[in-house]
Order: sequence, then structure tokens, then C-alpha cells
Amino acid sequence: MKKLAKERAEIYQVFSNENRVLIFWYLAKNHEMSVNELAEAIDSTVQNTSQHLRLMKAKDILESTRDGQNILYRIADTKAGHYSLYIHRKNFEEIQSAHLVNETFDFDIKLPDDFFDR
Repeated sequence: MKKLAKERAEIYQVFSNENRVLIFWYLAKNHEMSVNELAEAIDSTVQNTSQHLRLMKAKDILESTRDGQNILYRIADTKAGHYSLYIHRKNFEEIQSAHLVNETFDFDIKLPDDFFDR
């Protein structure tokens, strides 16, 4: 149980920064985005956005692929990526139901069937 608590705490720590939360929400909505697209979406510099992406990738929350000159980021198909998607989906449902935001995010990335068995 202690190992699981440590894994979860590390994930929560990643999302203690508003830009990383926004990055995750935009990737949940758009599935894949480049550093430039994410920087523009969160109103930040490319350098700052890249630092956030490196951290999130190091924690197995995000993964990336190269498309020519661009590196595209997406939510990782990992335990950390799935758990992050789950907590943010639930959190954003509460935010929307309280009418705290006008924008909608379709967290339509499917979790594995055995997600809750882990």
C-alpha cells in the first residue's frame, strides 16, 4: 500500500502547477499537440512549456512521437497516464457541473477495461 501511496503522491505533485494541469486538459481534449501549440494554448513560452512537458514525460504521464520537425505529445498509455486521466476527468466533471468554466473538454480517451483491477 505504501508503494501505491508514493506513486499517487508523485502524480499529485506533478499537478500542483496550473500550467501542467492546463497542458493535461488540452491534451485530453485534443489528443496530440506540439510544444508550440501547447505554449500558445496555455499562454506561456515554448521554453517554459517544454520544461513542464519534460517533467510530465519523466513521470510517465505523457509520451511523445516525432512528426518531421515537430514533437507531438499525448497522454501516455501507462498506469500514471491512465490514473491522471481518471482523476482529471472526475475533477473536470465537477467543475463543469458547478458552471465554473464555459469551455468543455471531452475526456473521451478510453481507460483500459482492467483499469480499476490494478
